[in-house]
Amino acid sequence: MVEVKVPATSANIGPGFDSFGLAFNIYNSYKFTIDHNDNFKVLIKDKNNRNYTIPDDKNLIIKTANYLQNVSIPEIDLNKVKIKVRLNYPLDRGLGSSSNAIIGTIMGLNILFNLRLTELEILNLALKIEGHPDNIVPTLLGGFTISGIEDNNVNYEKFLINDNFDFLLFIPDFKTNTKKARELISKNILINDAVKNIKNASLLSAGLIQGNLDLIDKGKEDYLHQNQRIKLNHKLEKIFNILNNKIEIPMFLSGSGPTLLLINDQKFEQEEEIILKYAKKYKISNTIVKTNGNNKGIIINKVGD
Repeated sequence: MVEVKVPATSANIGPGFDSFGLAFNIYNSYKFTIDHNDNFKVLIKDKNNRNYTIPDDKNLIIKTANYLQNVSIPEIDLNKVKIKVRLNYPLDRGLGSSSNAIIGTIMGLNILFNLRLTELEILNLALKIEGHPDNIVPTLLGGFTISGIEDNNVNYEKFLINDNFDFLLFIPDFKTNTKKARELISKNILINDAVKNIKNASLLSAGLIQGNLDLIDKGKEDYLHQNQRIKLNHKLEKIFNILNNKIEIPMFLSGSGPTLLLINDQKFEQEEEIILKYAKKYKISNTIVKTNGNNKGIIINKVGD
């Protein structure tokens, strides 16, 4: 049996559109076994041990496994493979759940069938399915990552997230359509906005690496995507704008939302109280998760070697 524990991630992070990624110490678990008495099967449970159903045509675990067998690595035999999944955070909320499923499946089958794939090979396989690298890189490697695509390959750098920081995730109970969120982004960017984003992304990167919250705060504004995406949901737009005025620490839309990511160098007691107050006012059911940065990335446990 092979167990793969895969971290939740956040992408974009303000001015880092399609390039910045962060990994958190929140894991989904994937257990891979060969069951000679059964056919290929994927069983999913949530953190409360309840069955969680995803239609096969939308299930990225199945899609990834079939891609590896039929398109990329035909020596994989899925016929007797059983995958048991434990979800520990809500899906489709801007926390990298698609990259989580893709990377978790590739890595599990890589170990199960002794494929000896390199990190770059895993990332490039994941890129074929996910389409962009900003979540897949921190999902595999952890840390704060900056990534892009060059010559159809993932190009990336990983930096350690400074231990000074804690993260708060405000996770609303509604979903954001990633495709629609991407369609809202203008194809024409003013040169002044591009310059401001370059400056802010540089400051934010330095702040995350150095552990300097002031630098992150100076670099938090985005001029490419965040404001447009927030408008996808009226409640999200209202609470984001009010929290921006009431809370003094950096806050970002995680991925394409609706999760909000807050970064602090101390406890979130006051901020959590304010968030819950306005979530109640605007009738937003939610989950709040406080966590820290994950510099290790994916964790592999092998049993019965």
